[in-house]
Amino acid sequence: MIQAVTTPTHFAEFARRIAGKPYFAATMGTHCTLFGSYPASGWCFYLLPGTAALALHGGTATLCGRLPEGEAGEEAAEELQGFLRFLRADRLLSEQQPLEGWQPEAPLLLWELPRGQRLPLPPAPPPELVLEEHPAMQPVSRLVFPDSETEQEQFYTTACTAIAHGVGCCWALQNHRTPVCTVGCYEKSQEEAYMSAGVTLPDWQGRGLAGWLIVRMANQLAERHTVRFACAPRLRPFYTRLGFTQQGMLHQYTREWDIL
Repeated sequence: MIQAVTTPTHFAEFARRIAGKPYFAATMGTHCTLFGSYPASGWCFYLLPGTAALALHGGTATLCGRLPEGEAGEEAAEELQGFLRFLRADRLLSEQQPLEGWQPEAPLLLWELPRGQRLPLPPAPPPELVLEEHPAMQPVSRLVFPDSETEQEQFYTTACTAIAHGVGCCWALQNHRTPVCTVGCYEKSQEEAYMSAGVTLPDWQGRGLAGWLIVRMANQLAERHTVRFACAPRLRPFYTRLGFTQQGMLHQYTREWDIL
């Protein structure tokens, strides 16, 4: 049976199921801690049969762990299918393909800098750019999601909440107080710091800004955590050149539901 995470016992079990899982422990754990008690936030969290835990936000479902084997697993998978269909979830991130009928998309590659290690810092950005370690988040939100006010607002809320609770940080290279390149860490577990939202303004791309900013933040975070982040396969040469190590992948699936 799918069980919403609502009690202290549920929260503890949710944390146990995702503990030690690269990507999932940091992202699902942070979101559950920050938003799990506030259904109006748009985040929902569930315990599934077996060892599985589920997070839902918008149309995206994130699934960690496994459903049972055998007949119990078939029943659990059927229940989960109906649940995702009812909620109109059309994107799924998981460790494996747990459900039939979902179409695989290109996987996300998971990269790592182990705790205590450092990477060589690429050449510094041009002197007219200033590194701001506490930038205003509204301009950063517009840089990260230039074409969607809805995504800007969601990112702004999530990032500001993480920063306000001491979980997150955001850096930006600014030109006359306008961010032209940014990267952040908005999710952490005890062992892992997960970096995301690395974006460079198109007019400033190709100048090494992102490489310098990402490595600089990763080196600082790696003093206390193993650093991880995910990217599209086409960026493999870029992160290999910077010195990060690929450590697995995240599977992505999509589905169009026939809603009568």
